[in-house]
Amino acid sequence: MTKLWKPVLALLLVCALALSGGALLDGPAASAASETPAQTAAGAQPAPVSADEEFRAVWVATVYRLDYPSQATTDPAVLRQDADAILRTCADLGMNAVILQVRPSADALYPSDYYPWSRYLTGAQGAAPRNGFDPLAYWVERAHALGMELHAWINPFRITRGGQAELDSLTADHPARVHPDWVVEYEGEFYFNPGLPEVREYIIQGAEELARSYDIDGVHLDDYFYPGSGFDDAGTYAQYGAGFSDLGDWRRDNVNQLVKALGERLHAIDPGLSYGISPSGVWADRSSLPQGSDTTGGYESYYASYADSRKWVKEGWIDYICPQIYWYIGHRSMDYATVARWWADTVAGTGVELYIGMADYLADNADPASPWHGTDAIQAQLELNVTLPQVTGEAHFRYQFLADSQALGGLYRQWYGAAEPEEPAGEAYLNTADHEAYIQGSDGLFRPEASLSRAEAVTMLARLSVDADGNPLYTGASGTGGFSDVSRGDWYAPYVAFAKRYGIISGYPDGTFRPEQPVSRSELVKLIAAYFEVTGGAAAFPDVAANHWAADVIAFAAEQGWVSGYPDGTFRPDAPVSRAEAVTILNHALDRRAGERPAALPFTDVPKGHWACDEIREAAVSHTYRKTDDGERWLTYSR
Repeated sequence: MTKLWKPVLALLLVCALALSGGALLDGPAASAASETPAQTAAGAQPAPVSADEEFRAVWVATVYRLDYPSQATTDPAVLRQDADAILRTCADLGMNAVILQVRPSADALYPSDYYPWSRYLTGAQGAAPRNGFDPLAYWVERAHALGMELHAWINPFRITRGGQAELDSLTADHPARVHPDWVVEYEGEFYFNPGLPEVREYIIQGAEELARSYDIDGVHLDDYFYPGSGFDDAGTYAQYGAGFSDLGDWRRDNVNQLVKALGERLHAIDPGLSYGISPSGVWADRSSLPQGSDTTGGYESYYASYADSRKWVKEGWIDYICPQIYWYIGHRSMDYATVARWWADTVAGTGVELYIGMADYLADNADPASPWHGTDAIQAQLELNVTLPQVTGEAHFRYQFLADSQALGGLYRQWYGAAEPEEPAGEAYLNTADHEAYIQGSDGLFRPEASLSRAEAVTMLARLSVDADGNPLYTGASGTGGFSDVSRGDWYAPYVAFAKRYGIISGYPDGTFRPEQPVSRSELVKLIAAYFEVTGGAAAFPDVAANHWAADVIAFAAEQGWVSGYPDGTFRPDAPVSRAEAVTILNHALDRRAGERPAALPFTDVPKGHWACDEIREAAVSHTYRKTDDGERWLTYSR
């Protein structure tokens, strides 16, 4: 397995207050327990994981289309677009792996001989995407192109979550319809019976299909094994339970058989394939089993789902374990630190990798009283993980929560080293020689009185930037500038990254750029002044105090003739600059002399009598020119 990395230092641990964490809707599911100080492992500790080895993954859930796709569709263009957006965002956050749910409910997001096409993908079970499109093949290809791993996440036993009606709606070739004797109902949901050897074999063959057909980097099982103690399998126990006096031990053995055989069969196909499982965070409390964690009163997967995850590790049946430790540091009965240390001790010396499943879905809570308020709880967990040499990675549940939270995005860009260099790449100059168009409208409109956004401002400047020899500098190279609210899929991202790289912008103290926010008159002048050596001058306007943060550049701009203020003598430094005002100021800074020209104005909402008509034409039409005593004369022009 090609594992990748994070450049971080261990910081002081931050303990959160003791309140209960939440449970998660599908996919790696939270139970409810935890531990405190773990037993120290004997012998030498392994060296900390190196930068190119650490696993940084995001779970992408497809059940109910929680993360993918954005809509049920057979259209390959939509399915590709959604996959690209998710993968770009994950890469932008510094992740190096995606755990994609390819079998959410005994169905498939790929052409399979064992399971029908998923209704979550196309809207109707059994309906394939158009034109033979294979979503999984595309995900693998695009992930690898971005230097990321793709792990195929399967739910082994779940059939439906929608009761009898959903069971009755399954396609005729669905294995649950073909083999109704494999199916057990539990609390209104339906599952394959783990006690049947033929069920386990079918699940293994379905996973082998994935390993043979796709260049996936791993196969990943979630924590859904037996759904509960009331599972109706008495007949199966009577048939296959010889040698077991305890129903629980027999159930655990059924799961163990699947776990062991699945690993053996997958590795026979691809020895380098990474095979892992993500169980609920607590194996068992110490009060229940002496080897258990110092946790109390919660969900013990050993008993609740008959998942003997500790045994899988000790026997070396899996390549990695990814426990879902969905509680904060300081939780009174299921403390994150306690559980993480217990797992670190458990994997020590086994050769099994330990990736921590993290509860991003709880983070960035708006309630200041919540232990999950902001991102402090997550950061404290990351800081603790660094101190545990056995922790070689993390997986984050789940994609949409990361994508929707600017705070989490900023944290991971910084923590995983995705932020781009802050040092300017070199000198940038404004192109005052070539009068190329640097603005454009939309649908034939310029919207002269509309506010100019910060993203639009840096876009204009990027287009006008040249090196000392007059060669254009902007290349369209991807990036985000390291800002938490700029993603690689955003149209303005390359422009923002360029402006950050050349020291034109620096963003806000909270790590944001706020691209859609209107740029103020003082901010625009400050951006333009970044290209100049600002010298001398005092505030030229009565509403610009000497201690105003932009007083020096406003005075400089006035001296240079870029700005002259309003008829009442004010500058209005904090007012949003309009699009018409912006091109007027920038034209003056470029020494582009606007005047009535032969080219027709390209915008229908800028009449000839508009005060900025000629300034807008100057900025919107590329032209050659000759300077004259009263301005400039256009020689040729094009749009």
